[in-house]
Amino acid sequence: MAGSHPLAGLRDFWDDVMADMGATAEEYREAGWSVTELHPGDVTPLPTAAAAAEADDAGAVDRLGFDVLLPGDEFEAVETLVEASEGAFDEYDAYRASEGDVVFLVVAMRAEAAGEAVVFPLYYDESEAGPLLSLATETGALHTYLRPLDDSSRVVFTHRDPDPLLPEGRTADAGE
Repeated sequence: MAGSHPLAGLRDFWDDVMADMGATAEEYREAGWSVTELHPGDVTPLPTAAAAAEADDAGAVDRLGFDVLLPGDEFEAVETLVEASEGAFDEYDAYRASEGDVVFLVVAMRAEAAGEAVVFPLYYDESEAGPLLSLATETGALHTYLRPLDDSSRVVFTHRDPDPLLPEGRTADAGE
């Protein structure tokens, strides 16, 4: 149904994704990594259709990727971690699954030298993520924007190769 939340009717699948996230975090820990797990309250693909339409008139979008709402304590923890790492989170792994038109991801951002990983789930409905998917295919990059409820600050992770975040069979052809 148009306008419904992407997770509507998929709560059991989402629970499985969260369990996969926990298992992924544990695998990193067993390999010697220090892991921070995040539990989003909501994930919005950017740009939204309305923002993409405005950008067509103005020439560019403000943000391209995923807007991820986090609990305040989790945001503060990841913000502190990323500030201390001075931008070292520049590699990632992504694990993808789909149920209908909804794409589910478990992302592990890595700061290799520091032995730090940040693991979090994402989701989006392909039918609502058209502008994101088109622009990711054109630009060859996506971002994850982590934020608290008051949107007073953001932590931004860059995914230079967005292919693992795109629906199965879709690839980005452009470079940076």
